[in-house]
Amino acid sequence: MSNEDNNSRRLRAGSSLGANLLVFLQRSLGGITAILLFMMMILTLLDVFGRYLFNSPIMGAYEITELMLVILIFAGIPLASANDEHIAVDLIDGVMPPFIVKVRDILISLTMSVVMGALSISVWHKGLEAIKYGDQSAMLHVPMSPVFFIISVTLGLAALVSLALAWQYTNFRVGDDRRLKL
Repeated sequence: MSNEDNNSRRLRAGSSLGANLLVFLQRSLGGITAILLFMMMILTLLDVFGRYLFNSPIMGAYEITELMLVILIFAGIPLASANDEHIAVDLIDGVMPPFIVKVRDILISLTMSVVMGALSISVWHKGLEAIKYGDQSAMLHVPMSPVFFIISVTLGLAALVSLALAWQYTNFRVGDDRRLKL
């Protein structure tokens, strides 16, 4: 897809739901992912310096990096959904009638919403089980339930974003410009 086509598939700022949701996601989750990535970089840097200069690595650095990476990845899913930047193969988009493309977009968004919602509920139950059984990380004994709850919430946000995209796609006439205008 070209950049212009990609931009035309984002949540539309013309609707207050799309604009508010997009701004919230970009500020909150975008900030969280940037901070986590920076913290992972600093932790890795300090761990490497500690290991090679002082022969004393940071205890549990690998485990902390793993947990931060999990949260970073799942916090990015609603952002990718809001900008409709999931991996897509568009081999036949150029020859499909616009009405079929519209129906396909609606069906894909609704399916994504259902799948993300189901995953969110499933992971939430896993978090409750982690509390019940006292699941902890191996080295630092960090409780795992908060990680599961964060994953569940971000998947729930992705489900809401997909639902908002489906709503947006239903409100456009075929051939309308769906470009994000902030």
